[in-house]
Amino acid sequence: MVSSTVPSAAGRRGTPPERSGRALLVVGGLPGSGKTTLLRRLLAHDGPAGTALDSEDVAGRLRRAAPGVPYRLLRPWVHAWHRWRVLRALGGDAPLVVLTDPWTSRSWRGLVVRAARWSGRSLRLVLLDVPPQLAREGQRARGRAVPEGRMRRHATRWRRYLARVGATPSAGDAVLVVDRRAAGELTWAAALGEERPPAGSGAPRCGVD
Repeated sequence: MVSSTVPSAAGRRGTPPERSGRALLVVGGLPGSGKTTLLRRLLAHDGPAGTALDSEDVAGRLRRAAPGVPYRLLRPWVHAWHRWRVLRALGGDAPLVVLTDPWTSRSWRGLVVRAARWSGRSLRLVLLDVPPQLAREGQRARGRAVPEGRMRRHATRWRRYLARVGATPSAGDAVLVVDRRAAGELTWAAALGEERPPAGSGAPRCGVD
């Protein structure tokens, strides 16, 4: 959801993530890799209180507001609105912010990380390691494909980022790399580093830049 409450087993108001207080959880991966699917599955289960942000919902709102307008013309507005909401949420009162993002733009990653740290949030990354071909199939399934050139750039940056993860350790920042099967079994506790991740996950690592 663009801005929704993460359900809580403790009641309507929920509770912040244990041992982390204010936190940011980023679900990163190529367009079509299953980020939105993972987020929606997590939201269907009890979890900590917070705000979830997904650009798919922004795209849906703009499409409904401007029917018939090609998505290529809406894309810049989708990105701008989504990013504005992300930065606003990071500075807000929600104990947990959950963000889905391709996470392939180094400048955007840096801005999000700085905003999270400035607002006193710990950072947790769940990275979906899905091959580009499977991600393209995911795009076709959702009915919206990323242009081939843009997708190649995403894939190149994603490979480089995954290869670089862990090269610059940063205390307190954890990274969990999962394939699509493991993502389908991921729980809130595993995503937040509070229990062992499912099979198919890489060993938790440090470093997020």
